[in-house]
Amino acid sequence: MDELRAITTFIRAAQSGSISGAARALGLTPQAASKHILNLEEWAGVRLLNRTTHKISLTEEGLAFYERCKPAVESIEEGLVGLRDATEDPVGAVRLAVPYGILRLVGPLMGRFLDQYPRVSIYLIAYDKTPDVVQERIDVGIQGGALPDSSLVARKFASVQLVPCATPAYLKKYGIPKTMEDLRSHRCIKLRVLDSGIALPWTFRKGDEVVTFDVPASISTNDIEVELQAVLSGAGIGQLTSFRIASHIRAKRLRALLIDYVSENYGLYVYMPRRTFIPKKNRVLADFLYEELKRHPDLQPCKLS
Repeated sequence: MDELRAITTFIRAAQSGSISGAARALGLTPQAASKHILNLEEWAGVRLLNRTTHKISLTEEGLAFYERCKPAVESIEEGLVGLRDATEDPVGAVRLAVPYGILRLVGPLMGRFLDQYPRVSIYLIAYDKTPDVVQERIDVGIQGGALPDSSLVARKFASVQLVPCATPAYLKKYGIPKTMEDLRSHRCIKLRVLDSGIALPWTFRKGDEVVTFDVPASISTNDIEVELQAVLSGAGIGQLTSFRIASHIRAKRLRALLIDYVSENYGLYVYMPRRTFIPKKNRVLADFLYEELKRHPDLQPCKLS
């Protein structure tokens, strides 16, 4: 039995929650991965995994073995990666997680990155819910909202505003709102949360406070692209993130409204899981995205007037 291969396969199965997940991570067939774990169990004389048709779970002995072996396996893997990184250009696959809303900014950068680092490959995972970094084995990610937790190393590359806006044609026909209250007499386009169906309230700055203001929705959707296209069609007023409308404001397809009430809503971050050793392939991608996105024209402070 190849003890290290068997133990590594067991660790990956425990982390992914399935033998097929371990097989994918290690480039094995599910049958080969299962055989490695069975050999380990037979050699140890104990059952390490409870198996059902759809999932696995650790036995008491399996959990104890996992907790003892996981740091050692990670140290070996990090040592091998560090040895290679010291002598080679960045090489290997990187799992990159990007929210749907910012894909259009990240996608065009990939070709330039691969020109610089031709031995790196990227698996780009698009998401609308923040992924489980451990479960999904994310190497590098982009996240909006509150500062990521302490298990991540994060760098902020942009601040995002929520900007009410509409087309000049709509404003010519229905008038320009001067106050938040004026929005109640306009057609408003709102975003809904997919799971709950709740329409998100609009957020404004009022003096030193950030306040929410609930406007009636003439159109509501759970899709951010539908929301944008509805506003661009002249269907009504929407409150959209600054990076999604920056190019449309520059081209005068949209006009920002209630400028004095616009607030900074959240930050955008590039992150990596906090580890003792971070592979060079992950570091160069994170550095590249940070430098490119922090100077992207659509992510600069929005010129609203």
